[in-house]
Amino acid sequence: MEKQFKPVPNVECLKYHGTPEKPDIKIFVSHRIDLDSETINNPLFIPVRCGAVYDKRTDVEMLGDDTGDNISEKRQSFCELTVQYWAWKNIQADYYGLCHYRRYLNFSESNYSTDEYGNVCDDFITLDSIKKYCLYEHSIQKVIQGYDIIVSKKTAVDMFPEHFHSVGEQYKQTSYLHGEDLNTVLDVIVELYPEYEKSVMQYLSGTKTSFCNLFIMKKEIFFEYSEWLFNILFEVEKRIDTTNYTIEGYRTPGHLGERLLNIFILFQESKNPNIKIKELQTVFFSNTAKQDTCLVAAFEDKDNTIPIVLAANDFFVPMCATTIASVLSNADLTHNYDIVVLNKDISSRNKSLMLEMCNKFENVRLRFFDIISLLSQYSLKGGMHISVETYYRFLIQDILKDYDKVLYLDSDLVCTHNIAELYDTNLQNNWIGAVKDPDMIGQINGNEKEFNYAIEKLKLQNPHSYFQAGVLLLNVKALRKSHTTKQWLDESMTKYKYMDQDILNKNAQNKVKFLDMRWNVLIDCVGQRLPIIKQAPYNICQEYLSSRKMPYIIHYAGFQKPWNDVSCDFYEEFWEYAKLTPFYERLISILVDSKIGNSVWRIDRLENKVFPYKPSSARQAADKLCPPGSKRRKVAKFFVPPGSWRYKFIKKLYYFFHPIKRKEEQK
Repeated sequence: MEKQFKPVPNVECLKYHGTPEKPDIKIFVSHRIDLDSETINNPLFIPVRCGAVYDKRTDVEMLGDDTGDNISEKRQSFCELTVQYWAWKNIQADYYGLCHYRRYLNFSESNYSTDEYGNVCDDFITLDSIKKYCLYEHSIQKVIQGYDIIVSKKTAVDMFPEHFHSVGEQYKQTSYLHGEDLNTVLDVIVELYPEYEKSVMQYLSGTKTSFCNLFIMKKEIFFEYSEWLFNILFEVEKRIDTTNYTIEGYRTPGHLGERLLNIFILFQESKNPNIKIKELQTVFFSNTAKQDTCLVAAFEDKDNTIPIVLAANDFFVPMCATTIASVLSNADLTHNYDIVVLNKDISSRNKSLMLEMCNKFENVRLRFFDIISLLSQYSLKGGMHISVETYYRFLIQDILKDYDKVLYLDSDLVCTHNIAELYDTNLQNNWIGAVKDPDMIGQINGNEKEFNYAIEKLKLQNPHSYFQAGVLLLNVKALRKSHTTKQWLDESMTKYKYMDQDILNKNAQNKVKFLDMRWNVLIDCVGQRLPIIKQAPYNICQEYLSSRKMPYIIHYAGFQKPWNDVSCDFYEEFWEYAKLTPFYERLISILVDSKIGNSVWRIDRLENKVFPYKPSSARQAADKLCPPGSKRRKVAKFFVPPGSWRYKFIKKLYYFFHPIKRKEEQK
């Protein structure tokens, strides 16, 4: 039965626009059908779905290679060459080009450093990267009009880590390819195009080659090349048996096409010494999935919806899920809950488990927002026990533009009360609703160095108003007017002791609605926080002690956590909610692996590792001299409070007389 062809769409970008002064350039960008990739807003780039005949989606606007005369059904073997065939048979232009959704040519005048295979590696297709590689219409037009052929820069295979002796050897020693197929190509070329034999042997015995089928050619050269290429590949396809080939091996025609492009160009050079050919670097973008810049409200009734934002990495999912479970356990049915988890690496499996947990509630929507492209221009770093995810809260005002007020929660806390009461707080003209930080205020009140830091570095008019940023009711409408996300992130590049928390305190002073401390009760981390809090002003210390009796939110701030230490303050409350998650067994596994009873364990969320925290030799000596709970210990803490100059002096003095102990601990 004769193949039926769908008509080629009569869209503006496919029409011929050439003039003597401005030739029509069309660079066809091959896109996958299983990935919604970023595109470049440039009329010269025409995105085309490769293998569109297999695309089952009904709402796709991107052009496909399955109209007119096409070989779209060969996508699994011919790869991006199905797009080239479609362009050759159906579209008119003065110049034809081919590139990929993640590989483009560098049209700038700069040469950038490459990986060992000759690729300029970048992360995202952004306005900055488009500028960097001059992927603008006028820049590309200017370069192209001076040449007959533009191709990706040749790389030397003898410089690869494998140190191949020739291009032919590189093909034959690639595990998923088959050397006999290269011999078949040689046979076909000699039969159909014997004049190419010398160029074939020159290429295969050489050490340099262009990869990835990236090129731009004048029309007459492109048509000659396409006819030559597909005549060879269709004949080779008949002669090789790919029945037992791997997935990558099944793409042999596509891999052979890369080599044939080089042979064709070599022959053109020998035939026409005056031909103008330019090589450009290949730019490889590792993250091309289309990124959402914002989310619309999950429910139509926004006035009755509580938007809640958390941040987590893949390792921290069980803890984040526990936080969410605690919120939902105490939620009411009169509100909707729009929960968004900001992340960059949460696995599909973990997302599915969290969604399964939340989908049981009709008034709850859980969504995940990938922030990786939004932070691509910033090298943010965590510190101490604080992970880089802490900076994600600066993105909230742009991500949730449908809301005027958003609740942010850290992922190391549990809620024991109806969160709607907190959300209903009237912020008036204040930017933030937050709880005073009794720990930091205690440090400021009892330590001159901390006091000076708050005054000089943070410019706080009232250091005793310093707030804790693990629970924030954000007036995002006001925040958008006061600061752009870029301004927040730019300041994040400056080093602060408590990072984003310090930045918020510095910029939002006098714009904070202070909440009841029960909404963010810090645990007494390894018994060291309460003595510090007791150095805070009387009313703040008393409020903290009172809030501990009936906490609405328990915040496991600090390195001691209930999932790695059974002696953790408010340990039982965490596990009560952990049982409600699909990650209960995983949390138990973390607890078991932490060797409970031998030492307190810390979790490094930056490296996603659990490692032991053992008291220093100085600490062990102090524990022997002044046992925990003893009167001697209380007297010592009074005269030598942690962090004071006396404390540091005694520690240095101990190590002066015990240098071996110090070296052991440094190791």
